[in-house]
Amino acid sequence: MKKSDLFFIAAMLTPLSANATLSWSFTGSGQNYGSQHTFSGSSGAGSVSVSAFSTTLDSSGDKFETGTLGSWSGGIGVQSQEDGSFGSSPHHAFDNDGGANTTSDEGPGGDVDAAIFAFDQSVSLTSLSIGWDGTNPDYDADISVLAYTGSGGPASILGKTFTQLLSSGWQLIGNYSELDHPSNPTASINASNVSSSYWLVSAYTSCANANSSNSYVCVPDSNGSLDFGDDFFKISGLTGTVGGGSGNTGSVPEPSSLLLFTGGLLGWRLNRYSKAQAESNEALAA
Repeated sequence: MKKSDLFFIAAMLTPLSANATLSWSFTGSGQNYGSQHTFSGSSGAGSVSVSAFSTTLDSSGDKFETGTLGSWSGGIGVQSQEDGSFGSSPHHAFDNDGGANTTSDEGPGGDVDAAIFAFDQSVSLTSLSIGWDGTNPDYDADISVLAYTGSGGPASILGKTFTQLLSSGWQLIGNYSELDHPSNPTASINASNVSSSYWLVSAYTSCANANSSNSYVCVPDSNGSLDFGDDFFKISGLTGTVGGGSGNTGSVPEPSSLLLFTGGLLGWRLNRYSKAQAESNEALAA
């Protein structure tokens, strides 16, 4: 066996920590990514594909359509098909404030900007940070977070409502109120330690509270500080750990599986090496 093989296998056998903190940063300088873009994470975090959506399909019940994803110094934002030209403030952020040409909100679930974060491994997100929340003191940042915990991967969300998502494998992780940049830019999320490869983050909507116990209808949150409309924010970063909690784990092998596989490979190679050495010694003695 070559020394390089031994070094490789030893490295593979090094324990993989399920508690190592992973991070993804989304700050940029005015890039228009279209509907989707892939971002790299910190060491070991892998990449995440971010896709933009908004519930602007009003004719049939506040259903999702594609949006435009952009990145600025404050982070990524979503511009809906009703939010005017790219980069127009404040609608270039995640918001639930209706289109650029209206002063009317369309609650509880209309014109809500959202993004799906599709990671290349199962992760348990632990925090979400914003880098911008508008310049108007009346604006705030109330945020809804969902994770896909169904089997396999999620179906396309296009043409579906929030309540339909929650009846087909998506789960509310939590609603988080009144984040503020720079005084309170980070929320600790996912207290239940749910793991998934697919996460959805949006401006707050009470439709995120739909579940089987309330017949999948939009229900106001018990947190009185959560309100619909006038939420504007850009996401600057996420943190998490390697998936190990409950929920959808995708097809990424767990660290223990990798260790078992690599340990078996090491044993097989060492056994072959021992046999070859024994045969060589016998030949020399003959």
